[in-house]
Amino acid sequence: MNNFQIFININISCKSFYFIINSDAQVQPIFYKKINLDHPIDENFFSQDGFEIILKKTILEIEKKFQIPIEKVNLMIEDKKLNTIDITVRENLENKNINKTIVEYLLQDVRNQILENHSEKKIAHIVIKKCFIDGEEYNNIPLGKICKNLVIEISFIYLHKPFVSKLELLLKNHQIEINKIICTNYAKSLIDIDIDDLSKAGSAVLKDNNLNEVGFYLKKS
Repeated sequence: MNNFQIFININISCKSFYFIINSDAQVQPIFYKKINLDHPIDENFFSQDGFEIILKKTILEIEKKFQIPIEKVNLMIEDKKLNTIDITVRENLENKNINKTIVEYLLQDVRNQILENHSEKKIAHIVIKKCFIDGEEYNNIPLGKICKNLVIEISFIYLHKPFVSKLELLLKNHQIEINKIICTNYAKSLIDIDIDDLSKAGSAVLKDNNLNEVGFYLKKS
């Protein structure tokens, strides 16, 4: 199933969720299913039998239709607004080169501080908004440039951790691993503003359409 990407999008504000499958071979999704609910979606919702029944039924439907086991999905969560923590970090480089190690250290340090002070938040995306080199503004970090002062504006996009953890556990109980956790509000900002296409939005994140987004994997930058 290397050429497939499965997305589950939970829309908290609209009380609905979607199952979407994209294929590298086609522009449009090869599977799209929307389910509307009569009650709010919160961390208690996933412990109710109704959602698990729908989940099991849809998993079986997909596996039967495509003759493949579902082992990994991309989880998309959509809220009323984009939740962010915006932080500015400063470093005195004393006429040294801006190198990758320095940037990684600054990002890792501020990320750890957020995780320590906001344990209820799940960081989904880290985006470098802009940086200033000796007062001059840049849209990205010019590695190798010599400067005295480096200032980086960073946006940490987060989700509600208890909500995400409950859903992670439920999927794990069905032997399904989460490949990527995506904030849908952020993902939609990466595609045409006139398009409300969940499949294109999810794929935009997986394809690293925003070159200023920073990824952390296995505790390494």
